[in-house]
Amino acid sequence: MSATAATPATFLEGVAVPVRPGVWRRLGRTARAQPVGVFGLFLTLLLLVIVVFGPYIQTHDPNSFGPDLLAGPSSEHWFGTDVQGRDLFSRTMEGGRITVSIAFLALALGTAAGTILGMISAYLRWVDLVLQRVVDAVMALPGLFLILIFLVAFGGDYKVLIVVIGIGVTFPLTRIARGAALSTLTNPYIEAAEVSGATGVRILFRHLLPNIAPTIGVVFAVGVGNVMLTTGSLGFLGLGVDPPQAEWGRMIADSRAFILSSQHLFIFPAIGLAIAVLGVNLLGDSLRDLWDPRMRGA
Repeated sequence: MSATAATPATFLEGVAVPVRPGVWRRLGRTARAQPVGVFGLFLTLLLLVIVVFGPYIQTHDPNSFGPDLLAGPSSEHWFGTDVQGRDLFSRTMEGGRITVSIAFLALALGTAAGTILGMISAYLRWVDLVLQRVVDAVMALPGLFLILIFLVAFGGDYKVLIVVIGIGVTFPLTRIARGAALSTLTNPYIEAAEVSGATGVRILFRHLLPNIAPTIGVVFAVGVGNVMLTTGSLGFLGLGVDPPQAEWGRMIADSRAFILSSQHLFIFPAIGLAIAVLGVNLLGDSLRDLWDPRMRGA
């Protein structure tokens, strides 16, 4: 009788034990299960190329004036030029780098601060009573309104934008981290760590943080697109980075006066922002499905 093909297995005391698939096979299986996520990953990697290698891809100085005003796309200027003769392709690359870096750094700052505050609030009840009242008061205000107050007070410098948007992200993340931490603190190993004499800092960062990290990672992955839209919205309102620095939101706002005669001024930065938000949202949704046990069981 001929042998039939079977799943690779090892034998331990006469019992067949399946061999765990390799990394590449598991990645391939995940890619087949999440084709939308693969497409989002492709767009996100394209975005990272713009952010990291943007200065090397640019064909001109993005802030250099030229004699060709409002010229259409050509071999010299791939995306055309703006009202001051600046190369639109180079400004689109530079604007994408600024928009994405501000959004990513602001979200990273807000996520780190919100996670730490949420864990402390869940672990120390007296801090929880005070901190959550502050969070409730701040979240009663629209998030964009709170950001606008800080920007009007401190200006639209690159570093100020990162800090201000990060502050706006911190308060919702504090509530999410607190909820995840409260459910984790009920586990027996937390009580065992306290009985064994572990310090509060060790319990927070050694036992609590690793267990709420998947939840925070899902929130971070899903929130990148929203923060990028916020960054673009601030630029559109004229509260983003100061001119002549390129930024997608400001470029879209500046193109309104020429929307009927020079559509390329609007099309390219708008497409860049749309692709960026679409890519990170698709990737974030797929990561949420993979990381969240409730989504996997759905």
